[in-house]
Amino acid sequence: MLEARALRKCYGQTVALNGASVEIGEGEIVAITGASGSGKSTLLHCLAGIIRPESGEVRLDGQRIDALDDADRTRLRRENFGVVFQFGQLVPELTAEENVALPLLFNRHGRRKSLLAARSWLEKLDVAGCAGQRPGELSGGQLQRIAVARALVTGPRVVFADEPTGALDSLTGERVMRELVGTVRVAGTTLVIVTHDNRVAAYADREIVLSDGTSAGVSV
Repeated sequence: MLEARALRKCYGQTVALNGASVEIGEGEIVAITGASGSGKSTLLHCLAGIIRPESGEVRLDGQRIDALDDADRTRLRRENFGVVFQFGQLVPELTAEENVALPLLFNRHGRRKSLLAARSWLEKLDVAGCAGQRPGELSGGQLQRIAVARALVTGPRVVFADEPTGALDSLTGERVMRELVGTVRVAGTTLVIVTHDNRVAAYADREIVLSDGTSAGVSV
């Protein structure tokens, strides 16, 4: 379903990706691992259409997404992808339910319908009591579960999670991963996780190891 071929991406003189290639199937949970600076997050951002590689191709269902212009890639992300970042990246001025509803509102869904969907996801992730609170009033675990709800509210085909437990203690991180993985398995959603944590990688069906910007190996 999602594939990348011979991706190369540099930041100044630093080579982040140097020929990385991956294939990810429908409904698969894949962990992208490797040392710090190996290109994990850059690969995820290329797969998600957030950035463009300088060479190589990224395809979704056979269609090149790296060749799309900014507006079309933004539209594709809104309609097909959900993203969970390490620190949640919620909008501090909005309540939890408004943050979760935001992707639906961007897609021109009605406010009432969007908030109802947001509340439903907050309930599924056991943070319904936080609906009216703002990010500054919440714990790290609550923030990350709200970020997961926001990533899932549109019913995406692929969820990308970039170090989703990196800012959490081990027990809270385990809970967030159980909820995330359990939810995507029920929905049949593809999940791509970037992590340096072996405990997080263990939730995946398959592990792709990066070394110096290149796919160094795959373990099942």
